[in-house]
Amino acid sequence: MERRKGERYVLPEIYSKYITFKIRKASGEFVDAELFNFGPGGISIKSRQELLVHSTIECLISAPKSLSKEIPFTGKIKYCIQEESGEDFLIGAEIIETTDKIWFDLFLKVHDFIKGRIGEIY
Repeated sequence: MERRKGERYVLPEIYSKYITFKIRKASGEFVDAELFNFGPGGISIKSRQELLVHSTIECLISAPKSLSKEIPFTGKIKYCIQEESGEDFLIGAEIIETTDKIWFDLFLKVHDFIKGRIGEIY
C-alpha cells in the first residue's frame, strides 16, 4: 500500500550527472549519495552508509549546471535497507524542513523540467 502523501519521480541515470546530493555525517563533513527519486515531501537515496530509522539528516541538493546554490533541507529517515551484505543502502526519508524555501521551490521547478523531459528521451 502506497503511504506517500505526494508524488515522487525517479531520477533517470542519464540526469544523475546534473543533480548532486550530499548528506552530513556525524563528523560534520558532507558525503555524496545517489539520489533515486525526489518529490516535495520526500526522497529515496542510495548511500554507502547505514542511517538509523527515525533519525534526522541534514542534506544538500543542487543542480550545478542550472543553479549555482546548494539547497539545504532536513529529512527524517523512514527506512534503510541493505539487500545484500557489502552493498549500498536504499534509504527513504520524509522532508521535514527546508531552511531556504524559495530556493527549494526553485529546485522543484528545475526537477519538474527534468521530469517533463523524460518522455522525450526514453
